Amino acid sequence: MKQTYVLHFVQEQLSLEMEEGTTVMNALKAANIFLDAPCGGKGTCHKCLVQISSDSVSWKTVKACQTKISSSLYIDTAKSKRKHRILTEAAARSVPYLPSAKISEELHCYLVAFDIGTTTIASYLLDGHTGKQLGTASCVNPQAAYGADVISRADYTIHHGFDDLTGCVRKAINDLLQELAHAASIQVEEILQICLVGNTCMHHIFFQYPMNSLVLAPYVPYQKGLIKGKAADFQIHIHPKGELIFLPVIAGFVGADTMGCLLAVRPDLKKEITLMIDIGTNGELVLGNKDGLVCCSTAAGPAFEGAKIECGMRGAEGAIDHVSWDEEGFRFSVIGNRTPKGICGSGLIDAIACLRKQGLIDETGHMLSCQEAAEVYGAEIAAHMIQKKNMTAFLFDPQAPQVYLTQKDVREVQLAKGAVSAGILLLEKHLGITHEDIQRIYIAGAFGNYMNPENACNIGLLPAVLKDRIQSIGNAAGEGAKIALLNKEELAETVRLAQQVEFLELAAIPEFQDCFVDELEF
Repeated sequence: MKQTYVLHFVQEQLSLEMEEGTTVMNALKAANIFLDAPCGGKGTCHKCLVQISSDSVSWKTVKACQTKISSSLYIDTAKSKRKHRILTEAAARSVPYLPSAKISEELHCYLVAFDIGTTTIASYLLDGHTGKQLGTASCVNPQAAYGADVISRADYTIHHGFDDLTGCVRKAINDLLQELAHAASIQVEEILQICLVGNTCMHHIFFQYPMNSLVLAPYVPYQKGLIKGKAADFQIHIHPKGELIFLPVIAGFVGADTMGCLLAVRPDLKKEITLMIDIGTNGELVLGNKDGLVCCSTAAGPAFEGAKIECGMRGAEGAIDHVSWDEEGFRFSVIGNRTPKGICGSGLIDAIACLRKQGLIDETGHMLSCQEAAEVYGAEIAAHMIQKKNMTAFLFDPQAPQVYLTQKDVREVQLAKGAVSAGILLLEKHLGITHEDIQRIYIAGAFGNYMNPENACNIGLLPAVLKDRIQSIGNAAGEGAKIALLNKEELAETVRLAQQVEFLELAAIPEFQDCFVDELEF
């Protein structure tokens, strides 16, 4: 029989007994403490660092996923847990209040919309009698402890089953319901209906649908249609007869979150041709107008969410979120006005655009070495160019050596931006149009909300000719989930849209690879 040891979690003021040989990461999960682990626990991302001590005096920093318990420990997660900037606002679209929920005039009743993102979960409390929004609540998706992207999480369920990932996201939903109810001084039992949106992987994990067909070509979802069921059947605690709705999925990697965005924008009702882009840990694109819509998915997001970037992190306190350059040198801002701890997606776009503009990165993505920079730009600029792990890197502030951008990071951004811009071109080709035919680009999601559109165009992520036609629409997926609760006719429209939006599988298009390679250059 294995020895058990007592673990003291310092920040959480919690103690727990765990078996010898358990990793610190799994002990944290058992205590409902979920740290970011973009690599899925393989020990390669260095993002799940914690401090451990046997006496609470002498501490050492270790990777939680690689450290096994062999004695009683104090565990401090302070360096890994940060306050995240979670987007809940969106460009509102007004619809008549015609709910599908059976509203009683005599009783208080409420509705809640959820956007289950790969990175974060946002929720919205609505008054059942008026449809008025009463509050919001959000959290980091605890599934982040099992990997940054949908493929790593799908792979986890295939090898370990659904209980861990399904259980933690359902608990997060219940916790948010309690938080909303407490803030509004209501009872969760007064919530009659909830509507969820999320990408196809989040959808399949929530319902525990088989993943094999989703992760293997041709990437077909196990289930796509509009789902209505009793919330209690999925361990969601609202009114005993409360209803759960999950909007339809469009394709393998174009999920109900994209359907939510469609409800928020309704490009199918517009004469003008629009391009809607939602770049999260995956990138979904929808192009067209009332005459037809075509969509695709691109593997774009992990770099913009901080995964695979040496000093990358999400939009949390300590993240460099914007970078600029003037005659006095490089400048940057940090979320929370703190000492920089890393760089998030919006800062990444700015940084590369600035380096490209100053000639420190050429059109192929090559980063100048310190010697090359000194020869062309002088010692002051060259002081930013250093060597890290046998490659050139850009140091944001020579006085703060902990945050830098490597040549490999630049290549990761090239892969992401190449995938998005190739997707745009192939959607246009499918419809027989060009960049100039697009009247409006709608950018959904947190990354798009904080991104500098001009810099996104300068590096080729978005078409430069459309720079003045870009509009950020915030958390459009969450807005769509609200609209589905507010108006039963809009909810019914999701079934039609799911059938009518044409899906383009980029990997199956012969010219995709050539187009992708062409779009890698800045």
